[in-house]
Amino acid sequence: MRLAKKKTVFFGFFFFFLILLFFPGIREPRLTGEAKEPATDEIAAAVTLYYQGELEAAIAEYNRLLDRYPSSAEIRMDLIRLLRENGEMPEALKHLAILVEEYPEEAAYRLELAITSYLAGKPGLALENTCLLPETAETCYWQGLIFKDLEQETAAIESLEKSLALQSYQPNTHYLLGELYFTRGNYGKARDHFLKALKQEPNMTAVFYPLAAVYSELAEYGSAYNLLRRAETSLPWNQVIKKEREDFEAAHPQLVEKDRREERQRLDTTVLPQVQPAAGREGNPEVRIGLAEKIQEVYVKTGAEFYLSESGARKRSKNSGPPQTVLVFRRVSGGIEVRKAADGSLFYKSKSNRPLVLSYENPGATTALFNLNFGEGYYWAGREDRMYRGQMEFLPRPDGLTVVNRLNIEEYLYSVVPAEMPCTWPPAALEAQAVAARTYTITNLGRYESRGFDLLSSVLSAYYPGIRSEDASTRAAVDATRGLILTYNDRPVTAVYSANSAGFTESSREVWNFDHSYLRPVPDKELPPEISAYMTPEVLARWLKERPLTNSSNPAYSARAAYRWQLWVPRRELEERLARAGAKEIGEIISLTTAGRGPSGRVKEVRIRGTAGEHRIIGDVIRSRLGGLRSNLFVVEPKLGPDGLPEFFIFTGGGWGHGVGMCQSGAAGMAAAGYSCREILDHYYPGTDLTKRY
Repeated sequence: MRLAKKKTVFFGFFFFFLILLFFPGIREPRLTGEAKEPATDEIAAAVTLYYQGELEAAIAEYNRLLDRYPSSAEIRMDLIRLLRENGEMPEALKHLAILVEEYPEEAAYRLELAITSYLAGKPGLALENTCLLPETAETCYWQGLIFKDLEQETAAIESLEKSLALQSYQPNTHYLLGELYFTRGNYGKARDHFLKALKQEPNMTAVFYPLAAVYSELAEYGSAYNLLRRAETSLPWNQVIKKEREDFEAAHPQLVEKDRREERQRLDTTVLPQVQPAAGREGNPEVRIGLAEKIQEVYVKTGAEFYLSESGARKRSKNSGPPQTVLVFRRVSGGIEVRKAADGSLFYKSKSNRPLVLSYENPGATTALFNLNFGEGYYWAGREDRMYRGQMEFLPRPDGLTVVNRLNIEEYLYSVVPAEMPCTWPPAALEAQAVAARTYTITNLGRYESRGFDLLSSVLSAYYPGIRSEDASTRAAVDATRGLILTYNDRPVTAVYSANSAGFTESSREVWNFDHSYLRPVPDKELPPEISAYMTPEVLARWLKERPLTNSSNPAYSARAAYRWQLWVPRRELEERLARAGAKEIGEIISLTTAGRGPSGRVKEVRIRGTAGEHRIIGDVIRSRLGGLRSNLFVVEPKLGPDGLPEFFIFTGGGWGHGVGMCQSGAAGMAAAGYSCREILDHYYPGTDLTKRY
């Protein structure tokens, strides 16, 4: 009996030892002494949860993996990335402390510990760790931020200036120095740094307002006024800027009057040119472009002898006039009123609510529209005079006039191609752009029929600024591809394109929820093999922080800020943007997390949790709703303030635009590498055919 008990005890200890040996997950986790790494499919399960938008479940799965493989630094870093996004800074700090203790020679882990401490609102701990790091541009940058939080302005300026000395391209650092010098009353240096920030990152609309304040302090009131107006058009949600602009105009009426004088002078002195019509223009399809909506009046100048008639009229109108006539079109009760700008006399008044058409017999005639607003909500927003080919149509609507430009597609492309792609880029890329733009136009004819036109003149369709963008090289590209479009099963395709894909395009299904086999994720031909679809959180974050060499990053055809970027968006700004977009009241934002990604890493949905509710943003509008991000390809993490609420959300991303279809920078990079127009199109629209339609 005793022998049996001894055997039982022996085998009990033996099996317990085996359990400890082969099931390490039940032991107390420790970093050293574990040689095993998780299998690929185990990591894939956690990554899949992350890409499906199950952030909490992904964190739980990574914790489970870490319990089983506590020596895996890769798993621990993936977990840290997710914890930071979720605002769980204390837990992230705990894991980073483990890595720093185990790998004291790895500066990268200590830097992440310092950054996370700063994000957690612990600047003292952050500073302590940065002081143990080598003096690099990145270390000095974070030290500057930390000193700023500690209200040590002199030290902050010294660290940030040192960072710039080590690496000149740092738009955020220039912006911070602009702020710091402004608070110290050094307006000259503040101006210089704000201007450098804008030069390096034109998308940084946050610079406009403080730079206007700098110019005002320097008594450069004209520059201040221009910046205020630019800030208002690019940040239309900001009522503070609107009020500031109104107050500025009241205090400086001479600036408003100067603008009016210059406008009158432009009306008098602008001479409209004649343009060369496209060959075979009679056989080219027509397109209608919406130039402006909801306007009460617009000044128009004619470039040749013109005719004004109501749409659908059978006979040529007797209402005609000579070249260089300035007319004012106004929406009035019952239709449209047209007056001569020179003396205010009535030229024509419509007898119905039918559109008015301004046309020419001369196919090379052009028309000027003055003070057109464009790009509202984007950094390039502004107001300018523009000239167009073709007919002008003025549609009376209940809320004002809609102005439509009617012309043939090839002449429309003469303006679109150089507006979408610099005319100095390689011919093969320009030809690919012409084919893609022509295909997109034909596919989308009638898209905005209910509004009276086919396409918009903005980047929501294709950027169309009129004849001033035209160039001989791009006209040659359009002519060389005349009538050529991309088809799939003999039907025109949805040939979308974007400025920069960051090296990896996305599928249409993930961005817009419609599936085309020719709009699938396509990695750049030069992309490193370790970068593939469904990257781990750490690999994705690292890839977006670095600048890998691809066709899309060719420095001759890709702005640094278009390929990789970072944007700090204040929580208050996000709250105001959401309110302006009609989002329900959610109170103060507590967290902002991603909720699903496409294969390339682009975010499909964002979840915002507030003190009074939650809000979701889905699809391509994420870019504009979250502060004018360049793309949906980003990682995000909060920077907590003293009250524990997010003070900023830091977006680190890549690419410019939706990322579906042709990457324009990538097309230029491929062309420079010797690829033909056809090869470029095959790469970005796989499975399509090049078809002659007219």
